[in-house]
Amino acid sequence: MLQGWVIVLTSFAYLGVLFAIAYRGDRRADAGRSLIANPTIYSLSLGVYCTTWTFYGSVGRAVASGVGFLPIYLGPTLLMALWWFLSLKIVRIAKANRITSIAGLVTVIAVIGIVPYIALQLKAVSNSFTILLNYPEIVMPARAGALPLLQDSTLYVALILAAFTILFGTRHLDATERHEGLVAAIAFESVVKLVAFLAVGIFVTYGIHDGFADIFSRSREMPALARLIDGDADVNYGSWASLTFLSMGAILLLPRQFQISVVENVAESHLRRAVWMFPLYLLLINLFVMPIALGGLLHFRGGVDADTFVLTLPMAHRQQALALFVFIGGLSAAACPAGPISRACCWASGGRPSSLSCCSATSISAVPARPMPWWPSA
Repeated sequence: MLQGWVIVLTSFAYLGVLFAIAYRGDRRADAGRSLIANPTIYSLSLGVYCTTWTFYGSVGRAVASGVGFLPIYLGPTLLMALWWFLSLKIVRIAKANRITSIAGLVTVIAVIGIVPYIALQLKAVSNSFTILLNYPEIVMPARAGALPLLQDSTLYVALILAAFTILFGTRHLDATERHEGLVAAIAFESVVKLVAFLAVGIFVTYGIHDGFADIFSRSREMPALARLIDGDADVNYGSWASLTFLSMGAILLLPRQFQISVVENVAESHLRRAVWMFPLYLLLINLFVMPIALGGLLHFRGGVDADTFVLTLPMAHRQQALALFVFIGGLSAAACPAGPISRACCWASGGRPSSLSCCSATSISAVPARPMPWWPSA
């Protein structure tokens, strides 16, 4: 049985590793030996684009609309064809004019939009913690009941991430100074969440089933699942186009993306590797989305939130080590955007590190489960 103290201890150990990486990155930067002066680290840090909405939400969206999760990643992938020319100009303009945050242009909108966004990231960690805490039984957070504020893990996750951001993201008064420790930690988190998601995908595809062909053939035997595979699940081409174009803008204009891709850029030559490495990252992290979605539907037949299939499938098969690793991957996905988002928010609100409070999230409601109207009733 996976006890609560094991989950908590593992979480703190992982966060300790992040603190150590960030501290090491800052110390090397102070010594003039940059840890992030590497195109691979720069490319991996762009993985901040993939939050818990990717780690958990892509599978949930695949359950609802088949391949409808793809436009969010097609946009950035298509934009990579122009990344070298477009980003190069933005980086040069930003450095010449000492621009440090795209959010500085729309402060109020940025703050209003960022608070619930961070809240969703934190609530995803809280929900996954609640689910894992009941191992081996699978209990959805909505059924577990609401907890008092001081017993809600969301509060403590928020405090820890706030401390991390203050120490390595907003403690410098110079808004143009790079935060190399923070970037190094984000690159590491990108690797962790990618490996965790791939581990679940491989387990579901080759551990539970006999490969892609087996899981897709078994799914085709059920008309409801066959619709997801064949693309007949209410395809809306207008929605596809709009989401694709919005995601193309998001990869450039989201505060966290602007912070990482522009402000934290060490060398213009790093853009060349990002042109192919970042699309490869997006491909890998979405490679097993459909198998996990189909595997979850085949196993649970309703009653379990589709957003949690990444975590609940290993739990259902008594793979506690894998389930714990998935939880850490989800923690990485949630923690990844917290630093750059909070820093962008702070400088947008006047350039004061004390403005970090504008991004606090302590009163958060549970995210409702995605409906599955096409699933046959029991």
